[in-house]
Amino acid sequence: MDYDALGHNGLILFNQVRHVLDDSRGLRRDAERGILVRLRRGAFVTRGVWDGADLRERHLLRARAALAVTARPAALAGISAAALWGMPIDEDWPADITILDEWRGGGRSEPGVRKTAAGFRTASTQVVDGLCVTSIERTALDVARTHSFAKAIGTLDWVLWRKRPGALKKAVLINELNRLKPRFGMRHLERCVEFSTSLTDSFGESTAPAVIHLLGFEAPELQVEFFDSHGRMEPDFYWRSVRKAAEFDGKSKYTRAEYTLGNPGEVVWREKKREDRLRAMKVGITCILTEHVEAPARLDRMLRNAGITRGRLTSSRRES
Repeated sequence: MDYDALGHNGLILFNQVRHVLDDSRGLRRDAERGILVRLRRGAFVTRGVWDGADLRERHLLRARAALAVTARPAALAGISAAALWGMPIDEDWPADITILDEWRGGGRSEPGVRKTAAGFRTASTQVVDGLCVTSIERTALDVARTHSFAKAIGTLDWVLWRKRPGALKKAVLINELNRLKPRFGMRHLERCVEFSTSLTDSFGESTAPAVIHLLGFEAPELQVEFFDSHGRMEPDFYWRSVRKAAEFDGKSKYTRAEYTLGNPGEVVWREKKREDRLRAMKVGITCILTEHVEAPARLDRMLRNAGITRGRLTSSRRES
């Protein structure tokens, strides 16, 4: 059986291929043999497609299968919508799919699918890559509502990120939040939206200032420009009162090909030269690593050793 020819978006749905199959027993047998992977009743994917997919792509394959067999209008929501939007999350993509649909009484549980009816009638949705999904602003707020302050900031900053095509303005998030008015987590979301910014360049670079804020330190300015004879520099964080700068150095900077271009040593060398240039301008420089953000006590000690003072959230911390 040429399953690659039968599949659509990697999926093989019995309801769509029954014209060439007598029944679904052949699909189940090939799943038992390892030729196919069963996602749910009547939905399969070839072993090659499954093995070549990362966790996010596998989540989306399950999502496509779930929506394909849904009897009434529904949309991907929460983490599942985030997967479709390409939104970063600081955790593994779960096996269970989240779907927004209308509650009509009866049970809501279903193996592998978490259903929610919260805000169904007023939810803004659109079609992305052939799937109905909650809007990017609704999705960001749904994800942020169920995550810690630091991780929520990573999500919200991403949708605002000035370098992302279609970046949102903060007013869009505020309007959606005021329209949504969730029964639970409203104050948490208000606090997160207020703190969010378009100026950070990665999930980790967003979570670091959030943890710094929770530790009670003076808020750094973001992407402050410095100029010398070699050109412009923009350290990630800068504390003007003590002339100290910091860079967030996540592991990806030294491991992902789009950053290293196959030469991690060159990345390290460029970073060193830039730090030397800043020190020549009497600006202290330190590096904040992912491990520091994940262990706030270590970050607290490092910031105190760097001379960063305690302070409040200031207007210079975030752009409007």
